[in-house]
Amino acid sequence: MAIGDIFLGSFFQILLDKLASLGLDYAQREGSSTTLLHKWKGMLETIYAVLGDAEDKQLSGDNLVKLWLDDVRDLAYDMEDLLDDFEIKATQAKSETESTTSRGQLKRKFSFFSRPRLLVSKTKLQEISGRFEEIVTAKAPLSLMKNVVDRSHYTNKRLPSTSLPEFQFFGREKEEAQVLELLISDVQNSDATLSIIPIVGMAGVGKTALAQRIYNDARVSSYFERKAWVCVSDVFDVLDITKTILRSITGLPYEDKDLNGLQVKLKDSLSRKKFLVVLDDVWNEKYVEWTSLLKPFEVGVKGSKIIITTRNLPVVSITGALPYPLKELSIDNCIGLLAFHALGARNFERHPNLEIIGNKIAEKCRGLPLAAKMLGGLLRNKENPDEWEAILNNKIWDAMMEKNDEVLPALKLSYVNLPSYLKRCFVYCAVFPKAYEIDRDELALLWIAEGFLDGQKAKENILRLGRNYFDELVSRSFFQQSSVHTSKFLMHDLLNDLAKSIAGATCFTFGESWEVNDEDDASFKKARYASVMSSLHLTSRCLRAYEGMKVLRSLTDCPNVTSLPSLGQLPLLKELYLQGLHAVSVIGSEFCAAKKPFPSLTTLKFEEMLAWKDWSHYAEGQEKEVPFSYLQHLVVRNNPSLVGTLPCQLDHLIKLEIHSCPHMKNSTNVVCLPSLNELYLENCNKEILKSLVKLTSLTILKIGNLIELVCFDHGFMSCLVKLKELHIRRCDKLAYLWQDGNDMQNLTCLKGVIIESCSHFTTFLAGDKETELPCNLERMELRNCISLEKLPSNMHTLRYLGIDNCPKITGQTVPRGDPNSNNPISQLEFLRLSHCYFLTFFPFTKGRPIFLKMLHIEGCKGVESLEEVIVKPLESLTIGGCENLGSLPECLQRLSNLTHLKIWNCPTLEIEEIPFPSHHLVVAYTLELSEDKVTTKSVAPS
Repeated sequence: MAIGDIFLGSFFQILLDKLASLGLDYAQREGSSTTLLHKWKGMLETIYAVLGDAEDKQLSGDNLVKLWLDDVRDLAYDMEDLLDDFEIKATQAKSETESTTSRGQLKRKFSFFSRPRLLVSKTKLQEISGRFEEIVTAKAPLSLMKNVVDRSHYTNKRLPSTSLPEFQFFGREKEEAQVLELLISDVQNSDATLSIIPIVGMAGVGKTALAQRIYNDARVSSYFERKAWVCVSDVFDVLDITKTILRSITGLPYEDKDLNGLQVKLKDSLSRKKFLVVLDDVWNEKYVEWTSLLKPFEVGVKGSKIIITTRNLPVVSITGALPYPLKELSIDNCIGLLAFHALGARNFERHPNLEIIGNKIAEKCRGLPLAAKMLGGLLRNKENPDEWEAILNNKIWDAMMEKNDEVLPALKLSYVNLPSYLKRCFVYCAVFPKAYEIDRDELALLWIAEGFLDGQKAKENILRLGRNYFDELVSRSFFQQSSVHTSKFLMHDLLNDLAKSIAGATCFTFGESWEVNDEDDASFKKARYASVMSSLHLTSRCLRAYEGMKVLRSLTDCPNVTSLPSLGQLPLLKELYLQGLHAVSVIGSEFCAAKKPFPSLTTLKFEEMLAWKDWSHYAEGQEKEVPFSYLQHLVVRNNPSLVGTLPCQLDHLIKLEIHSCPHMKNSTNVVCLPSLNELYLENCNKEILKSLVKLTSLTILKIGNLIELVCFDHGFMSCLVKLKELHIRRCDKLAYLWQDGNDMQNLTCLKGVIIESCSHFTTFLAGDKETELPCNLERMELRNCISLEKLPSNMHTLRYLGIDNCPKITGQTVPRGDPNSNNPISQLEFLRLSHCYFLTFFPFTKGRPIFLKMLHIEGCKGVESLEEVIVKPLESLTIGGCENLGSLPECLQRLSNLTHLKIWNCPTLEIEEIPFPSHHLVVAYTLELSEDKVTTKSVAPS
């Protein structure tokens, strides 16, 4: 039973939004007809209204509905591609129009239909309209209901659980002991009558089995006076749950529909009793419904407990309890469980001919007891090794599909209950091979490139929204943290199969038991997303199938081949990741091989291509055509042999990252980057800066280990008129930032500067000239600059100043300012000084008030006194490791805003009384003056 396209509901909502915001907007603004667009919108809404019922019928095995949904899915993808293509061409046409307008020529209109330039083929528009009408007509005989949102009738749900335990229980001795301890031990330092114990884990990991085991333990039965078990599942009906608990507690039937009456009876039945209630398979995330259910339980004896089992951490959060995470079962216990259900034995001692195969099958279960039980059931009383080999070589998902086993409903339910905005994000993960370690930011960027995230709703940071989506999938047990690389995550094989099953023909992984036998296979024509597993057996010929995938959107993780296919001719390809192609030395003209190569590509990454030397940017004979015309994000990382430069014209590039490419030096070509917002250069040669021009939109510049960089050239700095953040680290030859004061005149937007681990950096401006910082600079951090001697003379715009491990900074090199003029740091609110060993005093504070909110001084051995520091608005004061400090600021007792004070390891500091204003509430303070003279307090004084 296939379940592809469950995610169409969320997909259609995105499509409707795109049609409204893009198509209608352009057509109306440019004065052309909107009749066709309104017609499409109406048909989309007609289809969208019945998707809920169609998805349910498909889940129940209705093949006619599935075929209809296949057609709907293909149309939705093609329509989105059409709208995206229009957006690209409209943006380009607008750019050309503005260019001609700036030269005094007449502005030209553009839309779907307007002359003289047709942005979208009329034939394509007619084809889409025709398919719309066919799908709407084919809907009628399917008897689909509109606006079905209640999934409680979902016919393929798992069987409800009961309190009776499994016949045989394998492993979990440690987990059982821990949960029992939580259950029958009193909660220390708590007056609460009721405690909640949430057991959390992915579908099939054994949460219910563990709860059943504990529920029937003799110690539990003797400890609790009343017990009740409720299988809640995805419909959280407070009335039904209350009725079930009351029936379990009293042994009497209750058909009353009066919630008040039922809860009063339950309250009376639990009064002054120690009870245990198990709520199995809880999905509810609504706090009001949860608190409504709990009302009768507050009358029990202290020590009463509720166990809930759930897959989702948001369910746990509304209970206010700490989760008990249940991990996968060990391989040895999976083997025992498989053997028991297949052969009625606890191991393979009596069946040595099946042991090796059985162990491999158990490994495929990846620690899921439910999968081991299901596969054991498929092999029940089968002792022919060939039958076991057939299961081993088959996909677990296929085996389950054949038997319609209970694992399917368990996993499907996880997906059905996902919020709509997460469904496409999860299904996209079908592009990853099994056991692939997923990086959170990498996946978030892929989602962004695909348009899965609503940038309008995340104006502050769309990457942060992608990270939030990822974290939510983690909290719902779709991803588990890798035990090898803790910064990365894995999908269980069964969830990977679920994603692939939903994605259907739109997504596949080449090299994962899949071979190219027929390059004209119809399934290729529908592929939208693809990945290639690294394999020594894959050749360049194997990749030729991709040339026929005219609708392919993304291609990731290509293998060790010697040459690449003609991917430039794929009109809809949006993302291309090329990684680990160690045998490729040349990417030549055949890579582009189109009149306008890569017209839709937005993200391109070349990573870890150790032999790659030459990159030809143009198809043969097409040198005048600009490739990568819509590219927005380019990464060139760890390609140590690459020589030359980038394509000369990247008008739409927003983000450029070049790492560990030391031979990419200056060439006769220059690269125009008028739209570039972010530039990251690391482990490269400084000459690369000379080839990057027209950086007039650059806002973030981060440089690390730029070889031979001594100072920025005037020509490079002069165009950075929008630069907001400058971050330089590990540039060992860097001596100063600017050659003269003129270099700073254009940096009117610069807000933050970070310079760290630049061992030869001595000053900001060449020579002994006085330095004034750019006029709007608010934040400056200087770290591990061991040669830095002099700070700028005027820092009056700074709000944050951090100096860490700059030992040559002394009181003499800190600007004093003119006593008769404004304070040179008059706007400073946060000051952090750390390990500046020769700093003895602060000349800019002497005798004049400063308006700091936070002052942090650490490891400054030369500082002896802070008496003359006047800091009236101070909220936080931290002093540590100042071995010679003898006095605090005299004004300390008058600081009415001070809420945090921490002083430690200051052995010469004498304090006779706590230096707080008597009338003010101080949130916390800690004093640890020395090892032999310690006073530590952390309180909230009254």
